[in-house]
Amino acid sequence: MNLRARLTLTYVAVLILGLLAFAIIALAAIDRALHSSLDARLQTAAHAMIALTDTRKGLIHLDSDDRAQFHAILGVQLNGTIYQRDGAVAVSSVADQPDELFALVHQAPAQEQILTLGSHDLAIRALILPLLNDGTITGYVVTWRPSDWIGEFDRAEIISLSIAAIVIVVLAALAGDMVARRALQDTFARQRRFTADASHELRAPLSVIRAESDLALRRNREGGEYRAALAAIASEADRMETLIEDLLAAARAEDGHLVREEIDLSEICSAAVARVVSTARAKAIDLQLDVVAGMLIMADERALSRAVLALLHNAVKFTPDGGRTDLIVKRAGTRVDLLVRDTGPGFSPQALQHALERFWREDAARERAGTGLGLAIARSIVEASGAT
Repeated sequence: MNLRARLTLTYVAVLILGLLAFAIIALAAIDRALHSSLDARLQTAAHAMIALTDTRKGLIHLDSDDRAQFHAILGVQLNGTIYQRDGAVAVSSVADQPDELFALVHQAPAQEQILTLGSHDLAIRALILPLLNDGTITGYVVTWRPSDWIGEFDRAEIISLSIAAIVIVVLAALAGDMVARRALQDTFARQRRFTADASHELRAPLSVIRAESDLALRRNREGGEYRAALAAIASEADRMETLIEDLLAAARAEDGHLVREEIDLSEICSAAVARVVSTARAKAIDLQLDVVAGMLIMADERALSRAVLALLHNAVKFTPDGGRTDLIVKRAGTRVDLLVRDTGPGFSPQALQHALERFWREDAARERAGTGLGLAIARSIVEASGAT
């Protein structure tokens, strides 16, 4: 099974589990709501029936108007019976009461009870309410209704949810396969591009090292020539070391290997300016730092220092001689903004789309020194720090 299929199956499996959990919770909530609604109707009917009853000498009396209202209260969906204290039926909406209710009434319950009797299609939901007169039980009001309709409703909901879940899973599987295919294509394309660019960047210094070594070893040379060859080799080795360090820094940032702690951004910016000030002076660049002390943020000090330095170094490098570069840090509410601004040529429309990608450099910039990783590393560090 290829990676795309595994990703799609994982996505579908997680979705199925989520839908299953949702269905269970939804059915439980609906079932509880239906039972609560039925219980409320039974209670309302029972208390209304109590208001109809008159008690004389310990017996319940109902005239013809009371009996008419009794049936009107129950309507066509509910059933009800009013029992005398000895279990005799004073009035009932049915000819035969369920045996379970008759048995419960003879147990003389002292308080209201709501219970389910029977099971499955024969289940009924019933309420038994003692009828009191001066604190003495003179009878019982019983209301009930078969609850099989709740089970039928639940089954209908299960069927509906199952059909909806199947449709969602099928659509999600198709969409997940498309997303996985596109994501993998993009990932592999970036990986191939990264590998090709890294190979190209490493091949150049290695070629110089090999050429200088071959020339130095081909015949005996003067000491100055050897020193020049060794200097060239050392320079290319430094370039390779810088490239490898940049690659490792980018990898560590993307893997989230950062230690976040409270640091002062103003100190980091001051240190970055101190490191590039000599380069700026050599180009007669007016380098200005605009920041106040106490700009506390949560970040990895070492990693963020590298990101700020990359931004500032990039600005100084592309600012023409006699230009100006500003590093500005300001607070905007709960946010801290860091801006690097220069009088250089700026970004072309193409550069705005690709400048943060590894090894990407505009053709005009490829003749200049650099690995093309500075801004990409800065982006990785900033995003890993929870910023933008």
